[in-house]
Amino acid sequence: MQKLFFLLALSCLIFSCQNKNSSPRTSASTSKDSISIWLSEARDNSNSKEKKRELLDKILRKSETLNSDTTRTKLFSKVSLAYKRIGDSTKFKKVNADLRNIASEIGDYQSLGEAYWDLGNYYKYAQPDSAYFYYKEAYDNFFKADLSEGAKEYPGRMLYAMAKVKDRNRDYVGAEKHAVDAINFYKEKNINSRLFSTYTFLATTQNGLNNFEKAIQYHKLARDYIKYRPKESQSLDSIYNNVNIANTYSRNDHYSKSSKVYEEILADDSLQTKDSRTYGKVLASLAYNKLKSGDTDYDNMANLIDKSTKVLDSLGDTYHQARNQEFLAELMIARHDTAKAVQAASEAKEIAQQTNNNDRLLSSVQLLTKIDRPNSAQHAQYYFALSDSLQTQERNIRDKFARIEMETDEVIQENEALARQKKIWAGIAFGLMLMAIATYIIITQRAHNQRLRFEQSQQEANQEIYGLMLNQQGKLQEGKQLEQKRISEELHDGILGQMLGIRLILSGLNERDDEAAIAQRAELIEKLQELEEEIRTISHELNDASYQKIHNFILAIEDLVKTIGESSGIQNSFSYEKNEDWDALQGELKINMYRIVQECLQNCVKHAQCENVTVNLGTESKLLELTIADDGKGFDVKKAKKGIGLKNITSRVDKLSGTLLIESSKGNGTTVRIKIPKEQKRNNSIEERKNASRKLQEA
Repeated sequence: MQKLFFLLALSCLIFSCQNKNSSPRTSASTSKDSISIWLSEARDNSNSKEKKRELLDKILRKSETLNSDTTRTKLFSKVSLAYKRIGDSTKFKKVNADLRNIASEIGDYQSLGEAYWDLGNYYKYAQPDSAYFYYKEAYDNFFKADLSEGAKEYPGRMLYAMAKVKDRNRDYVGAEKHAVDAINFYKEKNINSRLFSTYTFLATTQNGLNNFEKAIQYHKLARDYIKYRPKESQSLDSIYNNVNIANTYSRNDHYSKSSKVYEEILADDSLQTKDSRTYGKVLASLAYNKLKSGDTDYDNMANLIDKSTKVLDSLGDTYHQARNQEFLAELMIARHDTAKAVQAASEAKEIAQQTNNNDRLLSSVQLLTKIDRPNSAQHAQYYFALSDSLQTQERNIRDKFARIEMETDEVIQENEALARQKKIWAGIAFGLMLMAIATYIIITQRAHNQRLRFEQSQQEANQEIYGLMLNQQGKLQEGKQLEQKRISEELHDGILGQMLGIRLILSGLNERDDEAAIAQRAELIEKLQELEEEIRTISHELNDASYQKIHNFILAIEDLVKTIGESSGIQNSFSYEKNEDWDALQGELKINMYRIVQECLQNCVKHAQCENVTVNLGTESKLLELTIADDGKGFDVKKAKKGIGLKNITSRVDKLSGTLLIESSKGNGTTVRIKIPKEQKRNNSIEERKNASRKLQEA
């Protein structure tokens, strides 16, 4: 009973511990779910700004329960951007700063880059120099980051953003450089979907530099990348491309070309429904270019401008109304209605001032200096003052861009100096480690070298023995050749001469009239003639053999095959390539090939139970091919164990950089094919080269 009570108590204790341990995880999971729901609601445009702010504040309070800094950086990135979208700049900056601190501490460069990106977007109109700085910081961090799959294009987008900032502040050369860098980046990373917008922007920088031909070229290049854009936007992208080309023609005073392109754009009825703002701008642009091209249908132009104004009014687009009023003023000048022209130009000036449209403000004031004669001096003074102010402002901003880049370069140089110092210390540590490794290697190598010297001395002794054997075989063969020549001479000069004398004597006996004797003598003479002819043939064959060149290496193989065949009772045959200079082979190559043949033949005797063995030495391009085949019992190559003999053969083939192939199956005999390069790597040491040369000479 006590044991049962104890077990129940222990089970309850374990269960309660598990509940306590699982509680934080459950709580953390619930927190994440709640945060995801609130964040989704905060992004829902149907909710009011106040509702969104309350949800975002709740998310911030809840985020304090999260233990993972990585999770918090991802969350803060979304929350800070949400505060920016509802116009709460204070909360946006605070959360953005917290995000940068955490991301910097944990080395989350992607989140850090995204934080700087949000800051750049926040300041891009109000403080362009600050925006440029933050975009550059984002770019640098993205380059250091291990970017996620969907963020691979971020460095290119930052280059594009920096280019846009410079373009808005008339630093067209700097904008062009960043745009080209962005294009190169996208091409290198094969991000074709971004090249349409980037080439389009590069073309606008050329407009700013008055390189209109280049601008047209870049717009046409941009057209080639529309196919990589999303399917649903390709139609509008094609229209935008044509609008950009028409605008460039207009800036280059090619008003007829521009008018033609605008008319083609308006022929597509879908533009009005797909993008009303662009439709309204194109209407006014067509009217202006028709006017500039010399068209006199002023009523049509006035209707186009009026229609454009109504479309823009319906969209609440006040910014582009200054442009329409300036176009209307130009039209009134053409109609010689100066009063209405001054009224339209003045309205254009007023709208431009309200919308901070400085380019349109300058052009409208310049137009007023020409048509508002009574106030021409006042307009001119205002124009020059405004122009100088804008130029000074743009110059200051460009200087700030240059300082930001210079300071960044200085930071890069400092980082490079620190990196060099780290490399020096790392090199010192690496050098010490190498010294320790070298000391260990030297000690172990000495012992290894002693063992190698012993093995080498054994190998040299074996080579000496084989060299002596080849030398002895050569002398024996030389004796055989001399003996064959002597026998040949004896047969020709001695026996053949005697046989000739006997034939002549027997020919003299033909004078006897006895028919039996005559028949017998004729038969003997015929046999002597046959014997004479046979001896002559043998003499010639022996004499030719005595002068035939026989290679020592081939003779050694022949003797080996013959000896083993005679001792084992196996029928052996040996063939070789007659045109190959076998004695020219390196000594080590001949020694190892001899041993391989010897080992294979011994295996045939011991294991194959064969009746016939063939040995063939051939050549194939730069390879020597050795084939040894028997008709024995064979074996299963995959299952067979490698004995000492086969290991020796494999070792020698590997030493000669050759290949070994064994073909066999039970009951079908065995074939060994070996291919070895004719040219072997030479020994490096002088002593080894001398020994090899001496052994080849002796062979």
